[in-house]
Amino acid sequence: MQKNVEIILVHTQLPENLGSSARGMLNFEFEKLRVVKPKFDMDNEKIIPVSAGADKVIRTARSFEKLSDAIKDFNFVIATTNRSRAIKKKEIKVKDFVSLISNRKNKVALIFGPEQSGLDNESISLCDYILKIDSNPRFSSLNVSQAVTVICNQIFEKLKNKKKSMNFKKKEIAKKSELILFYEILEKKLELTNFFKVEERKKIIFQKIKNIFSKSELSSIEVKILISIIKNIKK
Repeated sequence: MQKNVEIILVHTQLPENLGSSARGMLNFEFEKLRVVKPKFDMDNEKIIPVSAGADKVIRTARSFEKLSDAIKDFNFVIATTNRSRAIKKKEIKVKDFVSLISNRKNKVALIFGPEQSGLDNESISLCDYILKIDSNPRFSSLNVSQAVTVICNQIFEKLKNKKKSMNFKKKEIAKKSELILFYEILEKKLELTNFFKVEERKKIIFQKIKNIFSKSELSSIEVKILISIIKNIKK
């Protein structure tokens, strides 16, 4: 069932953490990895030794310049975090994540942010759910490779003993490429109508707008209808 799940690491800072993340993935049968603009070259000599045999995860990893490009072919995108964010998202539990991926039509991405700061609000605004890692509230910071290993282990364990959870089986969710196209069209239309009164607040306001639509779990048909509506609205 892990075949329709991919791990995406965003702006990873240390090559050792990439190697260690690949090792943790393969420990629990996750093999598909994408990286978004890491702070080092993918042929860095420190990566493979730390992967401890998970070479194939590294060698087949796909690289992207932007997160929006990395997620275009996914139906669901899940952000991982261990703290509250300004951008509010619905939370998904591991048992519900297992239900989600049990529908093999759902292509799902698990996103992990950089070591120092985690995912920023712009990245989270593109995601459908938050998956939180419970930890000591007085010392909650996890190394990214530890976070990858913990989440992969939790999913692996739940897959061995599936329980009743949220039902995603009938949902046919639009791919992120469709949603991102809608965002681009909507943003241009809002700019033409002078919606953004204060340029300095445009980024924050549009993050909140994207968050409204990402919560709705729109189908391809619904996204096409929205695009048609936006295109036909006159100033």
